[in-house]
Amino acid sequence: MNRYITQKYTNLLLLVLPILLAANLAIGNSNILQSVSAQTTGEGVDSFSATGYTGQILTLPPSITQVPASNNESSLGPTTGSVIGGNWSFTVGDGQLENFTWNANSYTLAGVVDGTFSINGVNDAGPLDTSSDSIQLEGNNTSFTGTADVEINNETAFDDVPVVLYLLNGNIVSLTISHEETEGLFSLPLYGIVTSLTQ
Repeated sequence: MNRYITQKYTNLLLLVLPILLAANLAIGNSNILQSVSAQTTGEGVDSFSATGYTGQILTLPPSITQVPASNNESSLGPTTGSVIGGNWSFTVGDGQLENFTWNANSYTLAGVVDGTFSINGVNDAGPLDTSSDSIQLEGNNTSFTGTADVEINNETAFDDVPVVLYLLNGNIVSLTISHEETEGLFSLPLYGIVTSLTQ
């Protein structure tokens, strides 16, 4: 085969493989029950906890994303072609964030762990809505901001990094980690699925 055809099939494989992998993981995870305790009152709740998982995100190689490899701003991130998965949780008591964890591993397509990422605690956490000084769950939605130490491969890589978390409709969480404070490593938010939301 000539080089063009080989590259074409390689690109096609790299495009189809993540789709098949995501479908397999979705089917395999279909037995995970989501337990969201919907709010029945119109008032915000100031004590609640949420847990879930993050993952099924494939970091595509530059040939698929059309981003040249030289544009990678940090050498700390997962290698090209990694599958990222993990879990997260947080608890709010009396409007204050009491604990927060977000842990993930990156895996090669051979299933070998090639890196870890974690945040264990958010400092100076407060609501994004500045009209209140307590974090509230309103209609199964909440958001808060603070700073966190980011660990990569079990070592603190970045201190006091601004973070923002959104919990949306009791189903999805989005964690934004400052791109500027992490050498460009977190240019996109991390997303997770809520498996439990209780008051």
